[in-house]
Amino acid sequence: MKYYLKAAWVSMLLFYCSASFGQNVGYDIYLTAKEENNQPSEVREEEFDCTDRIFVVIIVAGLSNDQHELKVRWLDPAGNQKELTRYNFEGRAITKIWAWLQLNGPTGAIIGQMFDPSFGMEEFIGDWFAEVYIDNKKVSLKPFRVLC
Repeated sequence: MKYYLKAAWVSMLLFYCSASFGQNVGYDIYLTAKEENNQPSEVREEEFDCTDRIFVVIIVAGLSNDQHELKVRWLDPAGNQKELTRYNFEGRAITKIWAWLQLNGPTGAIIGQMFDPSFGMEEFIGDWFAEVYIDNKKVSLKPFRVLC
């Protein structure tokens, strides 16, 4: 309940700011691995397990009602792009969109993971970044940590 109220308050504030100042766009961006009703929850997290599906959630206030593009670059601990997510969406007064990352170990690692959950996942352990772009404009670089 606490997280829901906080997220609702932030969304209302973003909407108020964008409505008050015309073309200003406001962003609330967070990470989570929790899901509710097949959508990412409002529980904000910064540390994840190797087996988690990691969501980056973007709440945007003040976008035009046109087509927009979300792009998320998932950068691993070595700074390399591990995944790239692109998603086209239509803007609204308040738009909530998300992308997700699911880490998968090498083929054959499943047997080893029965005895050691981090088996074959060593390259994923460490500090990651979700680099978020809206319409090719970088709007956030969200750090997070993957532990096994």
